[in-house]
Amino acid sequence: MHRLQTLLFVGFVALGVANAAEGLPDDPAAPARSAPRLARFEVTATPPVETSKVLDRVLSDATEGRIIDSEDEERILRRLRRQTIDVLATEGFFTPTLTVAADESGRARYVLRLDLGPRTRVTEVVIEFTGELAQQPQRAEQLRAGWELPVDKPFRDDLWSAAKTRLVNRIRSRDFAAARLADSVALIDSEKATARLRVEVDSGAAYTMGSVEVRGLERYDTALVERFNPFTVGDPYDADRLLEFQRRLQRTAFFSSVIVDVDPARGEGNRLPLLVEVREAKSKRASFALGYSTDIGVRGEIAYRQATLFGYPYSLQSGIGLDRTRQVAYADVYLPPKPGGEQDAVGALIELTDNEGVKTDRWAVGAQRTFTRESGTKSYDTRLALNFQHETREVVGAPEEETVNDVVSTTYAWTRRDVDSITMPTRGTLLTLSGTAGLGRSSVTDFLNTGFLRGYGRYTLYVPLSPRDQLILRTELGYVAVDDPRVVPNEFLFRTGGVGTVRGYSFQSLGRKVGTATTGSTKLAVFSAEYVRWLWEDWGAAVFVDAGDASDDLFSEPLALGYGLGMRYRTLAGPLALDVAYADRTNDVRVHFSINIAF
Repeated sequence: MHRLQTLLFVGFVALGVANAAEGLPDDPAAPARSAPRLARFEVTATPPVETSKVLDRVLSDATEGRIIDSEDEERILRRLRRQTIDVLATEGFFTPTLTVAADESGRARYVLRLDLGPRTRVTEVVIEFTGELAQQPQRAEQLRAGWELPVDKPFRDDLWSAAKTRLVNRIRSRDFAAARLADSVALIDSEKATARLRVEVDSGAAYTMGSVEVRGLERYDTALVERFNPFTVGDPYDADRLLEFQRRLQRTAFFSSVIVDVDPARGEGNRLPLLVEVREAKSKRASFALGYSTDIGVRGEIAYRQATLFGYPYSLQSGIGLDRTRQVAYADVYLPPKPGGEQDAVGALIELTDNEGVKTDRWAVGAQRTFTRESGTKSYDTRLALNFQHETREVVGAPEEETVNDVVSTTYAWTRRDVDSITMPTRGTLLTLSGTAGLGRSSVTDFLNTGFLRGYGRYTLYVPLSPRDQLILRTELGYVAVDDPRVVPNEFLFRTGGVGTVRGYSFQSLGRKVGTATTGSTKLAVFSAEYVRWLWEDWGAAVFVDAGDASDDLFSEPLALGYGLGMRYRTLAGPLALDVAYADRTNDVRVHFSINIAF
């Protein structure tokens, strides 16, 4: 009976939808059908996608928002015909046939029957260079090989214009800042549907870099800006390094806006002066952040930044962070970067942690040198750190695991980013590698047995399967070489589980088991595969499977498995993820989510 009622209800809903869609004549409330549109295209052969879009736009521009009566029809149809012929020429169709007739199907008042004819293709490309570039045959051939409208490609006006612009920009990007397009011609044979292209670029003289002129400084000296300058006087002009100069300045706490440029008209001979315009940032700033994650609950942070200390351009960055598992206070002082781009910093922190039955109390001091380099879509970060830390570690229910460690360690970390977007990557790779060597003293062993070596790597691959579909593959591997893991500080041991690792398990619940606690272990392996389908512009769905574990005897049992479904929402800071995952070891279902707000 219940099933019959359901079917009847579905039938009535379907009938209502049909009535609404068709406007049934026996429905007195149904609106009258609107008059058919003025015209539509009927193309004899399926046109290319880009050509279809152009035709749709022509029809829309001619008729949209207009009330067309019989007196306007002839004028608008003439204009439609003229505009159609013109735009088809920009798409490489120079001999179309267009006829206008009454539309007997009733879908429009008129039908524009269109035979596109053959599409013009490029049959010859001649690129010539004048100026000093003509004396560099190897680079000239590289530029010709990179031409973006080659032989056999359909001729389109947009591609023709873009190819010329990009050719000139590539020449201007290195040595020849004043390069210009001297001449260009496209010889079209409409009967043969061929296009012969000729381009001439005058590179002008090769430029070298001159001195730096800085505008907008009030509190700082020009020498501060010079520290970020990757050029020395006489270096060849390079637009990529010019952008690197600007990015270096923008990343500092000293300036709120930066413009770095050169003007060939102001050059002396072939020497280009650099013009740097800056706006100094406020020297002191406080910020607050509030976040939530299913891993650590509510998280709050207060940060304070000061751009100068004691009248020197030393930047102080300090703060306090609190969440369910960790409380930390830190202070770091960043020195101005060296001319090569390296930046040194010294700092100190105090940290308390309590998670999965492991409590730590530590303080640390250290120094580090960082360096960032960008090349095209790739960026490279390196960090060399030297630290001393004092740590007291307690494992609930296992007094034999309690340790006090004093450790000096040095860490080298290298990261390469090659993605199309930092916050919303759809293609590319992320790779991080790090190595640590430590030595110290411990309450559980003698001095000679406290040394350790640690290696860690993380790799993420983004594969676009289609404009809406994406595959994300991720792996983490780690290993600590040590006789007794208790002498290794907690931050250098491995635990996993939670958001971004093995979903379905609570935060850092996978590791070495000691009673009811989960302590850090010496080996780590995590593998993940995720498929994302963007259903709408900002909303997407995901299916994923994660496998991993952290243990001193990693492969003595199968890796922990977690899999499930998720929702994705695009934001300016990156996609928000809500995941529901099943854990095969515990037979639990867990929800994973995180969000952060800064103000």
